Amino acid sequence: MSDFDEISTPLERRLADGLARLAAVSRQIDWRTGEVEGLSPTQADILKFISRRSDGVRLSAAADQAGIRNATASDAVTALERKSLIRKCANPEDGRALMLKTTRKGAALAKRWPASFESVVEGLGADEQEVLLRLVTKMIRQLQIKDMIAPQRTCTTCRYFREDAAPGSLEPHYCAFVGAPMANRHLRVDCPEHESLAA
Repeated sequence: MSDFDEISTPLERRLADGLARLAAVSRQIDWRTGEVEGLSPTQADILKFISRRSDGVRLSAAADQAGIRNATASDAVTALERKSLIRKCANPEDGRALMLKTTRKGAALAKRWPASFESVVEGLGADEQEVLLRLVTKMIRQLQIKDMIAPQRTCTTCRYFREDAAPGSLEPHYCAFVGAPMANRHLRVDCPEHESLAA
């Protein structure tokens, strides 16, 4: 043990503080973009979430994804609908429920919306980004297991994913949907073909 171990804040705390600072920068970028586009970060989060799901989503799923109550999500959805960025459609599986889908205008806005964390990670090398992606997917998975985050469409929670199918190789994982080996850099945080392990 060195002198610095005695005087340093625990590593876990310093790491958490650093991540909180990065999240604050990311949110500031979202606010600046939102001012230009006329959306709050919450509205933008919901719009981007809906745009990645061509079959549409229910209000409760959008609320879960944004980490807000249904009433708050409903207000955001009303604003997005008023701006002609999303529309409500009948749910083919439940006639009493509505699905939210983006309009062409909404899909175009969601597509051009900058990834706010991109400026945070772009200074890392390709190898560092790959390691970070693996760690991020692991953290998301742990939060999902603890029921602290809405279900995510990550590789690590998909029934097609075979983790460490070829340990020690450059492509240790395997995707049974694609039928091909995968490297850590291929991991997805939001895969459109995702099917939950629980399904």
